[in-house]
Amino acid sequence: IGQKQTGNVSINMYDRTQYLQDIELIKKLGVNSYRFSLDWSRIIPDGIGTINEKALAHYDQLIEDIKAAGLEPIVTLYHFDYPFALMQKGGWENPEMINWYKNYASIVFNRYGKKVNKFITFNEPFIECFVLDYMMNINQSKEPNNVRFAKGMTKVHNQLLANAAVTKIYHDLKLEGSIGITLNLSPCIPADKNNPKDVQAADFEDQILNRLFLDPLFKGNYPKTAIDSLKKYNPSFNPTKEDMRLIASQKPDFLGVNFYAPSLVKYDDKSPMSCNWMDTNPDLVKSNNGPVRPEYLYKMLMRIKNKYGNPITMITENGASFHNNEDIIVDGKINDLMRSDYIKRHISAALQAKKEGANLNGYMVWSGWDNFEWIFGYSARFGLIHVNFETQERKPKQSFYEYQKIIQQNNNL
Repeated sequence: IGQKQTGNVSINMYDRTQYLQDIELIKKLGVNSYRFSLDWSRIIPDGIGTINEKALAHYDQLIEDIKAAGLEPIVTLYHFDYPFALMQKGGWENPEMINWYKNYASIVFNRYGKKVNKFITFNEPFIECFVLDYMMNINQSKEPNNVRFAKGMTKVHNQLLANAAVTKIYHDLKLEGSIGITLNLSPCIPADKNNPKDVQAADFEDQILNRLFLDPLFKGNYPKTAIDSLKKYNPSFNPTKEDMRLIASQKPDFLGVNFYAPSLVKYDDKSPMSCNWMDTNPDLVKSNNGPVRPEYLYKMLMRIKNKYGNPITMITENGASFHNNEDIIVDGKINDLMRSDYIKRHISAALQAKKEGANLNGYMVWSGWDNFEWIFGYSARFGLIHVNFETQERKPKQSFYEYQKIIQQNNNL
């Protein structure tokens, strides 16, 4: 935060010479799929209008290379970034974004729909619309916290409408694959279970972080307490019954779950909606995610099973970055023992939920490589593979080899 870094090069994944080497590394790891995102800004630089054929050809080649390596491409249409020209038109606060996104998605489906069997419409709308927008403007805006935070609900709603519209387009094309959405989900528990204000804040945060997305997708409504509060600070937001019908009319073929940690929530009137879960980690060794509690991944998967009709679920992100400098090279090795332990224990929790009937159909670590981590830039490393951002040299970490063993032991699951 505050280092003014950019993701212009990051891990140089756009370069074919580089990504072919990376594909060989993950083949060695033993995984059977590769999740990546398309860049709307490359494909349609102005958001609408002229299509960049070179960008489409690049992704044609990437998809072919992934499949040639025996891996299944899992393609995310949208991961927070879109053309600057559309940002100047209001971005997701502008309902026209739904139509612009439909146009972009249609181009993608017509080009790659028969080559790719799994698409993801959006990645973590909560993080983009509430967290990133709020934190990146925290020192620039003069609006009250709650007003600035509640504006994100307009963007969330438009993304959920766009999700439904694009899911319908995909199915109307009679493509043989499946399409889903990825949500960051986190059980919310009171920082102090004996403090009534913390208990109330945890329930409220659960509505905003989890139910604000799961409920409309699978039940056709928003949780009342959260939506009433957001409308109080964003009175122009007024979803119609038809909107809610449309959102629920296109159930995702699968639900992508990004899980890192539970949220320990405390009441704090200086935080948005009086809920603070960003700096409540009691662990002695701090992670960038929150407290390490694998049992809460199990609980979240069972909640999805029991409360939301047990949809097909894939864990599309799960990983950790720690503050103890375990990602440095010592004697030619990176002994990231805490990450290795984190992954092992979370996979065990996920398999327990699967054993008990959760419709879990996939697991992906975040991330294969150290990379550009949004507001953290290059200061937080999440990868199984160490990246020297100056030389682009790769070096598998201990977690790479531990995950390799887990895959070999569970390859029949």
